[in-house]
Amino acid sequence: MKKTLHLIAFLLIAFSSAYGQQLCDTSYWNHTYLNQRLKVYDSCVIFDGKIELLDPPFFTGDGDYHIYVAPDTAYQWMVKYRTIAFQKTCWGLDSTFACPTCLNVEEVCKGAPTDTGFYGNVERAACNGFSDTVYLPNLGEHVRFRGPFIFDSVHCWNEIHPVSSCAIIKPAGINEIDGAALVSNMKIFPQPAKDELNFRFEHAPNAIVLVKLYNIAGQQMFVYALSETNSLKLDVTTWPNGEYLYSIVLKDQSKQIKSGRFSVVH
Repeated sequence: MKKTLHLIAFLLIAFSSAYGQQLCDTSYWNHTYLNQRLKVYDSCVIFDGKIELLDPPFFTGDGDYHIYVAPDTAYQWMVKYRTIAFQKTCWGLDSTFACPTCLNVEEVCKGAPTDTGFYGNVERAACNGFSDTVYLPNLGEHVRFRGPFIFDSVHCWNEIHPVSSCAIIKPAGINEIDGAALVSNMKIFPQPAKDELNFRFEHAPNAIVLVKLYNIAGQQMFVYALSETNSLKLDVTTWPNGEYLYSIVLKDQSKQIKSGRFSVVH
């Protein structure tokens, strides 16, 4: 009985810290698909954790990024939590994936769906005319997400999906950085890139730095945020051959500190 009461008390505390933050952009539900598979625990939560693994859209096939996040202590219960109503609400079997202790977080419509047939048509319809601008974090970043906390009855795991905001959690005590020093020895390699492209700074910036990527026409493709790592690795295997542009920006100061070009040749 004591254990049960302790568990209930813990869940109440944990729920109160994560729930009730009714600041999510509900329009993102217009860009998910087959929503009957997504069982909502709470329509809007805040969730903090460290990025452990990224599955880009061409892996998942539906245009969404699967982001596997190791939860901070206050949110670890969310990985395995399931209400009695959802205990047996599952279209398949409980899935095992690359990070069993992580919570899956999905940013929708980050790329063009590659699935074919009925599912491909449904996925393309959900993303038609919409390009998600939520920041896509890098491996190792400590991040805060905002979005619905749900149970995916197909994959049989809990998720934050669809994400409506993402921000790097700024390390304590860090206010200003020397932008010029940060990029003075920055390396971009290999050039030209074939399968992957790396951005590497001399040291971790310890403040939020954005790496913005554009096509040669100047249209923004992706935005990555760094603060606790000095490197960014991009998979460019599906990118068309050609030249691309980049811009390095200090987020807090909205200040560009470096820009240039790189090329992709397969």
